[in-house]
Amino acid sequence: MNIPDPQTFTDPEKLRKLMANAVRLGYDDLAFGCQMRIAELAGAGQTDAVERAFLTGLVAAEEFRTADNGRATKLIKVRSKHKRLGAVRVLSEQMMAPEMSDGFDKLVAHHRSDLTAEAIVLSHEDQFSVDVVNAARKKLMDKGVAIGESADA
Repeated sequence: MNIPDPQTFTDPEKLRKLMANAVRLGYDDLAFGCQMRIAELAGAGQTDAVERAFLTGLVAAEEFRTADNGRATKLIKVRSKHKRLGAVRVLSEQMMAPEMSDGFDKLVAHHRSDLTAEAIVLSHEDQFSVDVVNAARKKLMDKGVAIGESADA
């Protein structure tokens, strides 16, 4: 069977169709790849690296929720806060909250911890306060996630 590569797709709707077929046939890794590609496409239009990474992670979390709920799910509160305050402020507030970011466990399980809010902060620590960076580092260490782990790990 010839399995398409989600990275070759540029249309989110075609990716969603591929993902639905992957789920139906039990190809969980392919379905996850489709979710990641949809998220990457959403962030691709951003020129600022933090904004791009934030939007990619946000859309990934929404895709996970959509799959879990069986219906399109948007993180409305996060999107609204992002629109008002920007990615750096939203990420800073997330790091100071006790809970982990949305989609954290699924991203880590699929070796994409680089897309967690915590990893985004560490990748761009020059744009965050020392307290925020330390909180992100602590959250990753508390979960046993190697700092710098990515899809290549």
